[in-house]
Amino acid sequence: MPDSNPAAAGRVRRAGQWALAAAVLTVGLIAYGSWVRVTGAGLGCPDWPLCEGMVVPRLEGATAIEFGHRLYAGVTMLAVAASAWYALRGRAADPQTARLMAAALAVIIVQAVLGGVTVLTELHGMVRLAHLTFSLLTLALLTGGALRALNVPGVALPGMRRTRAMLAATAFVVLAGGSIVGTNASAGCPTLPVCGVDVGAEAFGLHTLHRAAASLLLLAFVFTAWQVWRREGRGAAFHLSLAAALVTIAQFSVGVASIAVGLRPELRVLHLTLAALLWWVVVIQFSLALRGETR
Repeated sequence: MPDSNPAAAGRVRRAGQWALAAAVLTVGLIAYGSWVRVTGAGLGCPDWPLCEGMVVPRLEGATAIEFGHRLYAGVTMLAVAASAWYALRGRAADPQTARLMAAALAVIIVQAVLGGVTVLTELHGMVRLAHLTFSLLTLALLTGGALRALNVPGVALPGMRRTRAMLAATAFVVLAGGSIVGTNASAGCPTLPVCGVDVGAEAFGLHTLHRAAASLLLLAFVFTAWQVWRREGRGAAFHLSLAAALVTIAQFSVGVASIAVGLRPELRVLHLTLAALLWWVVVIQFSLALRGETR
């Protein structure tokens, strides 16, 4: 990152700090959104952008949960806006960070609008899936911008080709799970390890695809961590690969447990939270591999 202008470089670093904080908030926002869904509070505020026709409604039950989600989303948007503001003011030192943060701000605004459309369409499944997709994209842009702005050193392993494939595979698995939720097929395959013969074709296809892809992803992350350990030892690249493997194991285990005990709400929330954490780790791995290759 060029830093011939100390004032501009300082603003870029400040943008990175805000972006990192916003990324943490975004992971929490995804988890909170899952809690809203499993508690049935998605229509706790049946209108948008107001809630029950008021700026601040009576905070009870589902209304309190959904309104809290909106407040949390607002705080996250302000953090993204602060990051974009500093990055744009420091664009003379690093125009690429400015572009990433401006994109993150644009995407989270679209995400907020999709949240409103979700309410106005009475929780349409595909709109909810689009809302999740833009959440993941926001997290990716914030993370890439934060790592660049804070000048975090890149890594060489496991290499761009592998990390790019793992990034795409992780997105596929997470969004396949989101499709199951979006089509209201969460309870459509209540048996393990495969669906029974009496389930619908759509539920059978989505659950089978999600489970098979998740199993392959788990094996890929464990194998990658082992490979990186053999080549590098306990360096930064290994710790990233190990984190991805451990989070994948945890998420896979929670998914299995959720089916085994009958889709308990807390396990469903934890499952998506771990999915968001896995996506975050893989994005970090990809971003640092890209920085390592560029350097």
